[in-house]
Amino acid sequence: MTGNGKKRTPLVADRRYPAKAAATKKPAPKKKPPTKPTARRRATPKRRKPRGLLGWILLPFILILRIIWAVSWRVGLVVGLIIAGFSFYFAAQMPPVEDLIDGRTRGSVTMTDNKGEVFAWRGDQFGGMVTVDTVSGHLVNAVIATEDKRFRSHFGISPRGIASAVRINLREGRGPLSGHGGSTITQQTAKLLCLGIPFDPTRWESETDYENDCRQGSLWRKAREAVFSVGMEIAYTKDEILAIYLNRAYLGAGARGFEAASQRYFGIPALALDPAQSAMLAGLLTAPSTLAPTSNLRRSQERASIVVGLMEDQGYLSAAQADEARLHPATLSETARANAATFFADWIMRSGPESFTRNTTEDVIIRTTLDQRVQRAAEAAMKEIFSTKVRPGSKA
Repeated sequence: MTGNGKKRTPLVADRRYPAKAAATKKPAPKKKPPTKPTARRRATPKRRKPRGLLGWILLPFILILRIIWAVSWRVGLVVGLIIAGFSFYFAAQMPPVEDLIDGRTRGSVTMTDNKGEVFAWRGDQFGGMVTVDTVSGHLVNAVIATEDKRFRSHFGISPRGIASAVRINLREGRGPLSGHGGSTITQQTAKLLCLGIPFDPTRWESETDYENDCRQGSLWRKAREAVFSVGMEIAYTKDEILAIYLNRAYLGAGARGFEAASQRYFGIPALALDPAQSAMLAGLLTAPSTLAPTSNLRRSQERASIVVGLMEDQGYLSAAQADEARLHPATLSETARANAATFFADWIMRSGPESFTRNTTEDVIIRTTLDQRVQRAAEAAMKEIFSTKVRPGSKA
C-alpha cells in the first residue's frame, strides 16, 4: 500500500518496541596529575628522662645483671646439652632390668630344723624377683610416700627436693650435702647400682670399701649420679626403676629386697602385706640396721606410725585405715620373734664346710637335726635354774 502523502502513523509493534536511542559516549575521566610521593614523617624518638641520682647509682648493677643473664642462659644451654648427651650415653649402656635385680655379691645360708621349718638365716637373703604388680599395693604406696612422693612426675632428679634438703641441712648446722640428700628413688637406685660400675678386687680391697665408695656424697659424685639417673629414666619405665629398687634395697637382718624382708620379719610374701606391715618395711629404708624390728621392735613401730601418717596425708590411706594401722602395728612372726638356736646356727657356720657356709656364692639351705620344742624347753630350764638356784656366793 502506498502512502497518501501524510506521515505514516507508527504501527502497534513500533509503539511497543521503540527504537533505541543511540548510546551517548561518556566523557573519559580526566586523569589526575601524578602527585609526588610524600616522604614518610620520621617518628621523633622519645626523649629519655634524665637519670636521677638513684638511676646513676643503680646503673652499674643493672648492667652487671644484664651481663650475668646474657652469659648464664648461654652457659645453661650448653650445660643442658652436655647433660642430655651423657644421659643418652648412659641410657644406651643400660642392661636388661632382669640383670640388675639381685644386688647380693655373696650367697646366703638358710637353716631349717628337723621338720623343715626355718630357724636361722646367715648372709644376705633374697626372696626372689618381685615387680610392682607382684607386691602389695600398700607397699608400693608406702615406699613412694616415704622416699619420693613426686616419683611418678619427675625425670630422675627433683630440684625442689634438693633445694629443700640443702635448706634443712644448713638450718641444722651441717654442710649443704651432709645429712638429708633430697635424693629421688631413681637416684637411690642409681646409688645401689654404683652408677653401673661393677666390683673390681684390684681396685677395692673389700666389698665393704666398694659399697662405701658407692655411697660417698661428693659434689662430683652427685653430678654423675644425677646424669646416670636421667639415663635410667630414658632407658626404663617408672615401674621398672621401682622394681630394681624393691629388689635391691637393704632392709636389715640380712634381708636384701622387700620379698626377703617380708619373709624374714613376717613370714609372708610381699604380696600379702597389709598397710601396717608395709609401713614398717618402708620405714626401714632410712636406717635398716638400727630400725630393724629384730633389733628394736618398739622403735620400728614408732617409725612405721610416721610412715602411716605420710600415706594418709598423700591420700594412699583413708583416715579409718590409718587409725587401724596405728592401733594394730605390725609384729614379728613367731620364727623371727623366737630367734631360736642362735648359738647352734653360729656353730654350724663355724664348723661347716666353707663352700656351703662362709665362702658360698650360691643360696644354700642346710637342714639340721634341731628339735625346736626340745630347744625351747632346755632354754626355759636354764633360765629357771639361773633365776632360782644360782645366786651370788653360791657354789653353783
